[in-house]
Amino acid sequence: MSETFQVTARKWRPMRFDEVVGQEHVTRTLKNAIQSDRLAHAYLFTGQRGCGKTTVARILAKAINCPNAAANGYEPCNKCPICLSITDGSSMDVREIDGASNNSVDDVRSLRDNVKYSPVQGSYKVIIIDEVHMLSNSAFNALLKTLEEPPKYLIFIFATTEVQKVLPTILSRTQRYDFRRIQIDEITATLRNIATVDGITIEDDALLIIAKKGDGSMRDAQSIFDQVVAYCGKKVETDHVRESLNLIDTDFFFSVTDAIKGKEAASAFELSYQIISKGYDIEEFFNGLLEHLRNILTVIVTQSPKLVEAARAHQERYVAIAKDLTEGDMIRLIRLAQSALERLRTSQQPRITLEVALVEMMLMDRAVELQGLISSIESMKNGGGRLAAAEAPARPSSSSRIEAPKPAPRAEAAPRVAPVRAQPTREEAPPPEPLSISNPAAAGGSHEVSNTGVEWNTVKNGWDGFVDSLKTKRSLHSSMPSVELCGVRRSVVYLSSEDKHTLDVLGKFKDTLVESLRSYFSAPTISCEIGDRDTMHSRSGMPLLTKEAQPTAAAPKKERAAIEDALLALGAQEV
Repeated sequence: MSETFQVTARKWRPMRFDEVVGQEHVTRTLKNAIQSDRLAHAYLFTGQRGCGKTTVARILAKAINCPNAAANGYEPCNKCPICLSITDGSSMDVREIDGASNNSVDDVRSLRDNVKYSPVQGSYKVIIIDEVHMLSNSAFNALLKTLEEPPKYLIFIFATTEVQKVLPTILSRTQRYDFRRIQIDEITATLRNIATVDGITIEDDALLIIAKKGDGSMRDAQSIFDQVVAYCGKKVETDHVRESLNLIDTDFFFSVTDAIKGKEAASAFELSYQIISKGYDIEEFFNGLLEHLRNILTVIVTQSPKLVEAARAHQERYVAIAKDLTEGDMIRLIRLAQSALERLRTSQQPRITLEVALVEMMLMDRAVELQGLISSIESMKNGGGRLAAAEAPARPSSSSRIEAPKPAPRAEAAPRVAPVRAQPTREEAPPPEPLSISNPAAAGGSHEVSNTGVEWNTVKNGWDGFVDSLKTKRSLHSSMPSVELCGVRRSVVYLSSEDKHTLDVLGKFKDTLVESLRSYFSAPTISCEIGDRDTMHSRSGMPLLTKEAQPTAAAPKKERAAIEDALLALGAQEV
């Protein structure tokens, strides 16, 4: 190993408060405390890894002991013997302890005995305990008395990434400073400065990739920077950065969304093969896909790419693809990706999980606008005949929209939408419904079932009557008010509840519930599934209705009737 090389994180470690990146709220407060002589006897620095907690602790230790600090704006001079000894770790007055390996009562007792002696060089003796949450409860308790009433020359500085594990009795005796995640633009600016000084040529897109990979940690970003430079040399290009870190190219994610737009289910297996064959991590793929989908959703909602952390060329592509998708589409895709990521962590067959998730996304039904359907229904009631889906606007609004299946278009016709029959007048009887269950309310509780099984509209319309029929089964009946009917698919009734106790009751009496469903709806093949709301909606394949799109009492009667027709036609449900 070279004796002259030093990793970037150590070589460029801040030596003054002004050099600390992204933590101005902390450094300014500490400098003002030194200036006004309002130093606390104990500080607690908390935040994620690599955000500057230990660095600021060392700077504070130097600043309060440096004889030249006042002349330097209460910054350490880093030239006097005190500053130099603290920097190289040889100071007798500043002791840095690793809480993970010195976490016993005996370690704290030894520390407590040592702090009795006055400082040798400076004005203060400083004890820095890193990862203080690793101390045992007994060690914390042994430290309480000294921490509450320390000698006037003693200052404790605790640093931790898991502040929730620190005892409340410790928290109440310290001043707490929360360190922020370092922003991407701050990381890129710092890395750009480092590269310039070290004579390294690096592309802006490569810097952006490294900064995002650092995930708010300057130290992580600098470590990745060293790794990339070791791979690429003095000239760092974006493609080489992706190769060195084995990252999936952004163009690949655009290929995924292009396949989703085109409903190219066969492409799912080709994309999966590329991920596996190139050795990409599947979990990393889903994380990248979620970020990609988030970028598209951001452009759709804000109508601008300025909040998208991507290269300019990719921002333009996000603007182009956002024109063909809707907020509803993106929210459903994000939920599918999140669900797949959760399943992946417990799956024994990650490739199958990947392929199934991609197929689900590519076969996902698209959202249509409720207002367009209402207009079509009104036209049909006035003699327009079949609903014209082509009349619906291309871009649904986020305030009134239902999500419904979009069948494949015919060769010379507009895309089909499920036809809605006009409401029968008093003078005419409703037309017969072949191969379906008759309306329970109209039939006085008589339910005739065809060979095709039970339909959603029938179960939905007869649900209240079914719940009343369970009065003799008290355990089930008392739980039904909190049960949600999520959908019906192939004679399977999907139920959910936000109440865990209700789910337990439904699971316990599932056989009784199925028998009651079969008896009430005269459907010998009916069954049911019980689970969480999102899963049940997904399995039932039922379209979803946003709450804003539901008919309200304040809406005109004509509009409410049109909305109810649309809901009945599409089987839409509340989101």
